[in-house]
Amino acid sequence: MIPILLAFALEALERPAVPGFVAGYEVAKNGNYIQEQVPAGENVEKWTRMVTTQRFAGVAEATSANGFLQLMIDGLASGCPGATVVYRRPSGKTAQMRVDCPTNPKTGLPETFFAKAMAGSTDMHVAQVAFRSIPKANDVAWAEKYLGSVSLKP
Repeated sequence: MIPILLAFALEALERPAVPGFVAGYEVAKNGNYIQEQVPAGENVEKWTRMVTTQRFAGVAEATSANGFLQLMIDGLASGCPGATVVYRRPSGKTAQMRVDCPTNPKTGLPETFFAKAMAGSTDMHVAQVAFRSIPKANDVAWAEKYLGSVSLKP
């Protein structure tokens, strides 16, 4: 008897490299994944920009991409009082938003983050770009271009 091998390709995010950034933190466990990238010379505690990629196992079975962003927004009340959702754009299995936090209570600094959630067949995939400052127009353009180039590969 000839054994039959079945290969299952996991869905994953396709994302461009981020020149000048290094992985500051990365963990994969129980189907979940997170990677935080920061500029070389910085770390995940002290950073000026951060690019984060996450995978939440099974979450797309419980909520949509837009619903996931709402969960993130709901968590801002304690993490960043006074945070403002600048925009939120749901589009099918994808949703994107920008949030401005006037002062992060942990750091005393302003933070802005851009997030793109993508629902896969079972998992939720999220890409984020964050700034520990008020971003300038070129920063906003860079973040939106980066997230625009991130896609879910089945």
